[in-house]
Amino acid sequence: MDSKVKHTAIFLLVFSTAIFAQWEGRASMGLNITSSANLRDYINENFSAPGNRMADFNTMVEFGGELGYKVGKDLQIAVEGSYAFNSFTNITANGKYELSYSFVAPTLLAYYMIEGNGYSFKFGGGAGPRFVTLDEIKPLIVTGLTYTSTGFGIVARVSGSTALSKNIFAYIGGDARYDAGGVPKNEGNPIHTRDGDLSVSSLSLGLKLGVSFTF
Repeated sequence: MDSKVKHTAIFLLVFSTAIFAQWEGRASMGLNITSSANLRDYINENFSAPGNRMADFNTMVEFGGELGYKVGKDLQIAVEGSYAFNSFTNITANGKYELSYSFVAPTLLAYYMIEGNGYSFKFGGGAGPRFVTLDEIKPLIVTGLTYTSTGFGIVARVSGSTALSKNIFAYIGGDARYDAGGVPKNEGNPIHTRDGDLSVSSLSLGLKLGVSFTF
């Protein structure tokens, strides 16, 4: 192939990509309805009292942000970072028990987009690592222990945005996710349960509200 033809083809490819390329950012806050069976069983078997047991489903507050790049007419690639947390407190016969845990979840996502005058819808999903921190303070013990682990998670999401101005949009999104957080450890030591080492994994449905913007 002639060098001029080759350079022209490369230029047209880059130029056509640039035409469709568009950056989009998003900041949001939401609630996740979460089931963490292994953690629930550990707390209920050891540190809960009648009338104050950890439920099958609990709420986790989530803060998130996302940066997306439109690589074609209907396709967007995005990177999301989110932080979700929950806690449980109970007064036992021996004193106060406290446990809190959080997921830091960076995720690489791909979306199919439908856009119109002043609105857009996105459908997609992705995956990424999960970083878990668990803090536990047992009765009669003043100083608690912090456990950490690394796992993996997947998410499926649908979202919609409607224009507030030329480049700012109101955002609403819903997702389903599974996060396998691994076995948290403190200096190499896990939390032991009746069935083995405690793992922190969760299945959740979430709703998010926020603001997105294009640039």
